[in-house]
Amino acid sequence: EPFKPVYRYVRPEAEVVKTRSLSGSAFIDFPVSDTKIHPDYRNNSVELTKIFASIDSVKNDKDNTITELSIIGYASPEGSYSSNTRLAMGRTHSLKEYVQELYHFESSFIKTSYESEDWEGLRAYVEKSTLPHKKEIINIIDIDMDPDAKENLIKRSYRDEYDFLLKNCYPALRHSDYYIGYTIRTYTDVEEIKRVFVENPQKLSLNEFYLLAQAYEPGSNELNHVIWINSINLL
Repeated sequence: EPFKPVYRYVRPEAEVVKTRSLSGSAFIDFPVSDTKIHPDYRNNSVELTKIFASIDSVKNDKDNTITELSIIGYASPEGSYSSNTRLAMGRTHSLKEYVQELYHFESSFIKTSYESEDWEGLRAYVEKSTLPHKKEIINIIDIDMDPDAKENLIKRSYRDEYDFLLKNCYPALRHSDYYIGYTIRTYTDVEEIKRVFVENPQKLSLNEFYLLAQAYEPGSNELNHVIWINSINLL
């Protein structure tokens, strides 16, 4: 006798709190040894706009509530570790104050941290590169030793590669990563869920997709579209 499966449809549990997040990196330039934000310096206006656009995309949506904002500042390995620590710390603090003043967040709302030197970013760049001695350079990067001694070893041993990294990689290691955590209110009205589905389906939970699906006839184009969009969101 052929097997005839019996399908059991299970309603998804509603999310108690719909939490979402945005993150990105901004590459803000500073004059040598300076920690003050200069909006008109080099490409800073574009890089600052990245952060502002991300915050605005969440803040200007009445359904959203920002719950967390954090900034991690990084410096590149050239120069002394102590100097890079000062720069990473100072520049991260300056960016925090700049964002805080613009958006009037509470002083304790924006969380900050820093990495004195972005060795992880350097390693990732070298690993993907075609540098002649990339394996040897990666081995040095992985050595557990004083950061200043490590950087000097790369410079002494592979001068050409070091000069290439200094020009092409190190500027990208001086960056500020930002993270925005937020919540989205719950939708219970099917007509409102239909509107949100058209405008921004990422805002819907599995349970809200389920409620929307119940409004359409089985096999209809509308239901198939809901199922298709939901499957994309789950990828």
